Amino acid sequence: MADKAARRARFEKVYARIADELVDELRKNNIPEDVMSWYRRSLDYNVPGGKLNRGMSVVDTVEILKRRSLTEEEYVKAAVLGWCIELLQAYFLVSDDIMDASITRRGQPCWYRNPGVGMIAINDSFMISSAIYRLLKSYFKTDPC
Repeated sequence: MADKAARRARFEKVYARIADELVDELRKNNIPEDVMSWYRRSLDYNVPGGKLNRGMSVVDTVEILKRRSLTEEEYVKAAVLGWCIELLQAYFLVSDDIMDASITRRGQPCWYRNPGVGMIAINDSFMISSAIYRLLKSYFKTDPC
């Protein structure tokens, strides 16, 4: 069980890294601080809270395909790809919760039901989706298909 917890903790460290990078990209484009703060809050509320099975299975699959343990660089790239899957899932869930008028998600109020969020969550879901393309470009631009 500790092995599973350690695997999850390692995977979650990559989330912290990419979330910082996504916000830093906004900073480089002179986006106002309140917008960056909102974006980070949206990411942190919607992306890392689940079981992470989809994302972590990407890392496992890369390791199986390579038939060896991953180097640190390979692990980070596989984990980034896994987080892209988690971002896609978060995009779907935020959108679906609005369409279905859901009340809770993962034991807490749906993002759009948080005070001050409301239908702004539609835009937030698009921002979550766009993060996928930013990460793919950043980490895989020079990799062969």
